[in-house]
Amino acid sequence: MIFRQAMPQEINLIFSEGYKEWRKNRTFEQYCTDNAQEDVYGTRYVLDVDNEIASSLIILKLKDIVGEKAYGIGSVLTPKIHAGKGYATELLKNCLQKEKEDSFIFLFSDINPEFYKKFNFKLLPSKFQRYEKSVCMVYCNDVNWNELLNCSIDAIPNYF
Repeated sequence: MIFRQAMPQEINLIFSEGYKEWRKNRTFEQYCTDNAQEDVYGTRYVLDVDNEIASSLIILKLKDIVGEKAYGIGSVLTPKIHAGKGYATELLKNCLQKEKEDSFIFLFSDINPEFYKKFNFKLLPSKFQRYEKSVCMVYCNDVNWNELLNCSIDAIPNYF
């Protein structure tokens, strides 16, 4: 298993897998255009198993919150043939180790939030939730969590 940045020649494969999950009434070309815009302020990571992408995600740089760096994790995806083998878990562990303790790392979960709670992501209170089907969660230390709870919803990133 190798944790690394996605290579340019792998982006189309990553997009084709993502399109299966998140097409949202778009053509594949529209989906690629929309997602390629994220590459300007984000980095895609993969877990490589025997020269195959077993899981992928993107880490996006967001606007700082209460003076601390903020990031978003998006497009967490494991192709069906690799599902259930712990690859997304391994990929997330590696990505979280890359970021400092004093930052905020947000994600919007389309799956059961319990999966992310095991990495110490916290479910934001209902006053910060904007979307019924994707709950917002954050990974941060306790000091930053308490600071965040005193913010307005405007400080919380929109879906990315």
